[in-house]
Amino acid sequence: MIQTYSIDYRTQLCEFFSRIIESHKAYISHGELQMGIALESNELAPNYKEMWLNYLDRQVENPDNTLLLYLENGTIIGFVLFGITNDGARPYGVIFDLSVDPAYRGKRIGQELLQRATESFRDKGIQDCYLESGVNNHSAHQFFEHHGFKQVSDIFRLKL
Repeated sequence: MIQTYSIDYRTQLCEFFSRIIESHKAYISHGELQMGIALESNELAPNYKEMWLNYLDRQVENPDNTLLLYLENGTIIGFVLFGITNDGARPYGVIFDLSVDPAYRGKRIGQELLQRATESFRDKGIQDCYLESGVNNHSAHQFFEHHGFKQVSDIFRLKL
């Protein structure tokens, strides 16, 4: 069952995210580096849970963003965080995070979450949707390509 996030799920969502990222460092992309969640592409910050909760709180405060949870018996088994950004030539959609518990992958949960996000964008007249993914997160890349996404850039970082 998909439902809109409420603060009652804040701690459970953080624990869900923690299990995913601790077991699958390929999830780390430039977003996690920029937010201080990760120190390197394979190393989480010591306080990454606190940093992620700060990120979560900022994202859900933004009225242009939506966070949907996929629940089974009250337990989070997937989520999608998406929103509309207005800093381009025209507004565009961004999938900030999408994750499904590995034990539930292949059951169309990710597809259903992604579909809800893209339908929301279409309903609001959004014509383009972007997302980022860790450079070595090949299973995610295949998933997104299977659903029509095309790679349009690479991100580089210089530590100063």
